[in-house]
This record gives sequence, structure tokens and C-alpha cells, in this order.
Amino acid sequence: MAFSILVCIKAVPDLASGGALTIAGPWIDETAIGWCMNHYDAHTLEAALVIRDTADDVTVDALSAGPDRVRDTIRRAVAMGADTGIHLAVNALGRLAPTTVARSIARFAGTKKYDLILTGAMSEDEMHGITGPMIAAARDLPCAAAAVEIALDVPGRSLTATCEMEGGMAEIVRLPCPALVTVQTSRRVPRYPSLSNTLRSRRQAIERVVPAETATATPPVETLNVTFPQQTSSCQIIEGSMIEKADTLLQLFNDNGWLK
Repeated sequence: MAFSILVCIKAVPDLASGGALTIAGPWIDETAIGWCMNHYDAHTLEAALVIRDTADDVTVDALSAGPDRVRDTIRRAVAMGADTGIHLAVNALGRLAPTTVARSIARFAGTKKYDLILTGAMSEDEMHGITGPMIAAARDLPCAAAAVEIALDVPGRSLTATCEMEGGMAEIVRLPCPALVTVQTSRRVPRYPSLSNTLRSRRQAIERVVPAETATATPPVETLNVTFPQQTSSCQIIEGSMIEKADTLLQLFNDNGWLK
């Protein structure tokens, strides 16, 4: 019996590209930076691909909502092994609110009848951690959050998720499918794109879907201001001979209670 998985991915600022963040109004200047796949979503895609590798007749679709810049991230997902790339073309003015994204994805997923929807536990840029659960609420699906392991029972149409909790504890839950799971980072490193999948990602068309009612949705949350963090520590240069430096350093440790 066929089993279909939808993986939701997000394009986030690529700080490793070397571009410095600059503030433009109530948000950062998005034209001066590169974009990459959200780290949590890369682990989410890896979890889906592991399920496909270990089960029969499983397909993995990768979807990203946003303007045209997300298409490169979708191609990256296909290069990593996703079967299909889907661009949910939501071009609202300014940043997309989680409710707008969740509503758009939920309505699209309802037309495809996915057995499992996977999202990252949060995004690196805004760290709301609510888009996945809101999709589940909109689709009336059982939901597990911050999963580090997912075991799928295809014949039984169910899954077991091991979810991270505070204090080093873990919660193990069983959900009937269809279901939604948000995925935390795990010890499993997301795979690099293979040559064959990279070539396929370049020639395979990305499905483009335009939501009718969310393109002009009004964000329910407005960002008033963004500032760089204030410096909270200072650097003290210790001068003198090696013995004098050691004595001064020892005195600093004692004064600050660092030696206990």
C-alpha cells in the first residue's frame, strides 16, 4: 500500500555565506544575503528519506512556501533525494506570518491526502516553533513535537515517535496516520546531494501552486523593531611578565568566584 510523506522546508538567511546582516526598517535587509535550507528542516528531510529507504512504496514530497527565492532550496531538497519539489507561491508583502504559511500548507495538503506531514521543530531565523502544530490543528491531525526518532508501521498505518523533553527525558508516542510530526535535530547527519539526484534536480520541474486567498493575507503579528544585541562583556588585556600575568589572572579568578 502506497504511503506518501510531505516535508515542509523553509529558506532562511545563510550566515555561512559571509554576508553581514544589516537592519532595514523593522526587519533585516533580505536583498544583501544568501539563503539556505533551515537546519531543522534538513534533519526533517533526512528523517523522511530514512523512512523511504527502509519501507516499501513510500514517496517524499518537499514543499516550501514563499517567493521565488525558495526554489533553490526546493532543488536542494530534490538533490538530497526528495521525489518531488513543490513551490507554494505565497508572495505576501513583507515576511510571512506563521498562520499564513500554516493555512496555505494545510489547504494544499488536504488536496493531496498525505499520510504523514513532517516539519522542522522550528526555524533558525524566527524560532516560533508553531507552524507545524498549526498545520496539524487546521487539518485536525494528531501531532507529536520535537521528535528525534520516527518508526513507521506502514501496514498498520501508524507511527511511533520518540520526542525530546526537558531534563534529558524522552516521550514515546504512537499516532495513527495521517499525522503530523515536528522533527528535532538528531545524531543522524543530513545526507549530501548525490550526483544523480543533483542532475535530476536541475531538469525536474518544480510544481508551482498559487494559493487563492493567502497571497494578500494580513499578518496577525507585526514586527515593530529589530536591533542588534547590546555588548554585555568586555575584554581585559593582562600585561607584564609571565609571573605577573599569572598572579593577575589568579586574582581575577578569585575575585569573580571562578575557582570553587
